[in-house]
Amino acid sequence: MSEINYQALRERYSPVPVPKCPICGEEMSIQRISGAQVVYACSGYGDDGDFKIGRTLADEHYEKSRVTVLDVGDPEVLALLDWLETKDNRIAELEKSPLTMHLNSRKHRTH
Repeated sequence: MSEINYQALRERYSPVPVPKCPICGEEMSIQRISGAQVVYACSGYGDDGDFKIGRTLADEHYEKSRVTVLDVGDPEVLALLDWLETKDNRIAELEKSPLTMHLNSRKHRTH
């Protein structure tokens, strides 16, 4: 079996980070989700829940900032990768233990 590239799988199945608005640099918010497609846009809302000065619902800033991202993040795959890495590390640790080394040396002497 070939070597598993855990890092590549982790990157592939990790959630996509929330993008920043290309216009103002603020973190965008989710506007719509359809399957793995997530539509983000700069909503114009401030921390107080009201629109920022000069912004309105679905204004030009909102329209220009919209972006659709394909998010195939899967927490179950990430949990499985964690489990596999833990297992591999434990096996490597056990293979280096004095008892395992002793048993392996005895095994090789008898053959």
